[in-house]
Amino acid sequence: MSRLSGLKVALVYPPYGPVRNEPGIKTVKENYGIFPSLSLLYVAGILEAAGCEVLFLDAHAEDLTLDQTVARLQAFGPSFVGYTLTTYLFFQSMDWIKAIKAQVGAPVIVGGVHLSIYPRETLGYPEIDYAVTGEAERALPALLGALVDGGDLSQVKGIAFKRPDGAVVVTPAASDVDVDLAPFPARHLIDNSIYYSFISQYRNFTCFITSRGCPYKCIFCEQGSKPFRARSPGNVVDELEICVKEHGIRELDFFDSSFTIRKQRVIDICDEIKRRKLDIVWAARTRVDCITDDVLKAMRSAGCTRIYYGIESGNREILQTLKKSTSLEMYRDVVSLTKKNDIHTFGYFMVGNPYETEATIRQTIRLALELDLDYAQFSKVTPMPATEMYTLLLKETGRDYWREHIEAGVDEDIPRPLCDMTDAEIQRWCRLAYLRFYYRPKYVARAVSRLKSKEELSRSLRTAWQMLVNDPGKGDDAGMEVLA
Repeated sequence: MSRLSGLKVALVYPPYGPVRNEPGIKTVKENYGIFPSLSLLYVAGILEAAGCEVLFLDAHAEDLTLDQTVARLQAFGPSFVGYTLTTYLFFQSMDWIKAIKAQVGAPVIVGGVHLSIYPRETLGYPEIDYAVTGEAERALPALLGALVDGGDLSQVKGIAFKRPDGAVVVTPAASDVDVDLAPFPARHLIDNSIYYSFISQYRNFTCFITSRGCPYKCIFCEQGSKPFRARSPGNVVDELEICVKEHGIRELDFFDSSFTIRKQRVIDICDEIKRRKLDIVWAARTRVDCITDDVLKAMRSAGCTRIYYGIESGNREILQTLKKSTSLEMYRDVVSLTKKNDIHTFGYFMVGNPYETEATIRQTIRLALELDLDYAQFSKVTPMPATEMYTLLLKETGRDYWREHIEAGVDEDIPRPLCDMTDAEIQRWCRLAYLRFYYRPKYVARAVSRLKSKEELSRSLRTAWQMLVNDPGKGDDAGMEVLA
């Protein structure tokens, strides 16, 4: 029997809302959808595999109040309470962590990419007791085992903790896990019927990852700093089969940063989906330089209905600066090829890139219209920690804005490196891009024709109306994603 057998651990996903210094616009984020916390579900799977009893509370999706959350925690009686932290949502999460700690009292363990960047700053808060600073598969059971047994925490790799004198100790990183051996996300702990994306058409809905890391080095993304490790086709489809047969999943989004990096693996996944006769529809994110006609045909035959492409800019020089190994011609060819294979196209664009001007933004909008994508997202560039873009900002300004934010609560607009445009200007251009893209008569007619449900129609009309009437000069300065 595991030494952790019966240990009660609660995982809480607090509600969140628009904050300063995140990409996009408020109206869009508020209507984007409700997604399960895949990272916390993985943690739940790890804990259950180690013998723990787990309570999973998605306060965001279930619309739980703080009092309701505390009552359920107190009824469960956890020995530990766990959270995942995101840098730009840090203080929204901390509000709940502080309130829950005051009433429940159990020690707090936190994890997430944020802890690999700012572990010392985070553990400076008295409410945070322990942190997992990398992947949790090995580090979390080892941490709990040491706590249960009274072991030496300094011998546990991949964690951070506080000594009795208050000094924060960060141990060496744990070794990378074999991604095929990682426990599957514990989706049985949640109500899968309450999740959706703004363009999903079926329930139950979920999100899914088939790989970790990325071999590409785009300057705005932290995934390129991590080695690319892909799960085997059989392992991927084993989880998909559980989703379908045990949780009633009918639609899902693959959240890999680039799903089609290894083309034959994708074809093998698609073949296995068909061999097992899994009736699902799905979407994936990838790059145009990782797509071929045979991959598109395999994806479509296995249920893929939409591909999200990282396009970013309509200016060639900006694409080079971003280290996108693509071209405008490649965008046109691949989007056209995707449409020919009867797969909807979604383009990601960024506004406020290095060397951005009003002229380059117009080029981006023109490209989005020319490609005639089915959907588009126009996000404000935000230099995120652990990216090359943020390193450029550190060199340009000499300030570590995110560290100041976490350590001292400094909350101000973070500038963009090599860009002279103000946040208000970029906000207005993002809104204009949305209006230009989504309010074309041709687009409106096509969008209405593909609506599948009253719920989807309601979401689309609500978002469209809010976008029209919202004044970007009155606080509409946060959010992400895109209009339906």
